[in-house]
Amino acid sequence: MNTINLIDPSKSDIRFTTMIFPDGQPHIKIDVESLLVLDHSAPARIFTRLSSANDLMLALFIKNTLDYQGFEKVELHVTYLMAARMDRVMLAGEPFSLKVIASILNNANFHRIFIFDPHSEVSTALIDKSYAVTNHQYVKDCLDDYFKKSGACNYCLVSPDAGALKKIHKLAQALGVEDVVECMKERDLKTGALTKFTTVASSLQGKTCFIVDDICDGGGTFIGTAKMLKEKGAQKVVLIVSHGIFGKGTSLENVDAVYTTNSFREVPDVVQMPIDNYL
Repeated sequence: MNTINLIDPSKSDIRFTTMIFPDGQPHIKIDVESLLVLDHSAPARIFTRLSSANDLMLALFIKNTLDYQGFEKVELHVTYLMAARMDRVMLAGEPFSLKVIASILNNANFHRIFIFDPHSEVSTALIDKSYAVTNHQYVKDCLDDYFKKSGACNYCLVSPDAGALKKIHKLAQALGVEDVVECMKERDLKTGALTKFTTVASSLQGKTCFIVDDICDGGGTFIGTAKMLKEKGAQKVVLIVSHGIFGKGTSLENVDAVYTTNSFREVPDVVQMPIDNYL
């Protein structure tokens, strides 16, 4: 597929240069000579993060440029979708941010949009011609890597909260894992404070617990969950997240190993899987 890769330009079929104007506006110039040998009726792919407003604008500018150059089918492959967690109006006075982003993307009229492990099904419901790419192969690769390094063990998959529950049961079914542990917590939407970490599991003695979720931001959910799992007898706690923001760093108390991708950014000091393996 004819690709413009904004995460790793060396993997692009279409050559381009980017810059930021003094007023902060992103800009792109595509090398039109690199387009001459390409089939304009075949799909062209923009492979990018949408982590910021500038990322979004750059993707839209590229779509516009490819339209002018006569490409008939332009796809957007999104490694990280901004505002995906704001999939409703959380509190009075706050926006429905995901709906705003979806409206902008819909107006661009992409041929198709693929999103890696979006936060909820609301993303694909709001964005026209969009498709969720699951985390199944990614999690399998993380498990394989851990077992290769540490050896086989008695393990379970852990859902850290109600929001992750539906996904983790689909994941367990896809991977053939029977042992799934369900955890719960309470969050104060006004302050963000997390309390009352609980699980239905009575004992996790000697088990390696793989917490699986889509995003790690501050890490409070996983620190609280890991502490509770260790208190239940877990021998090791491993975190597998698709999108590593790590706003407070990657050192998470009671978490023995961390896996993520470079969907949001490059993350040092953890095991990072390349996102282009999965999208």
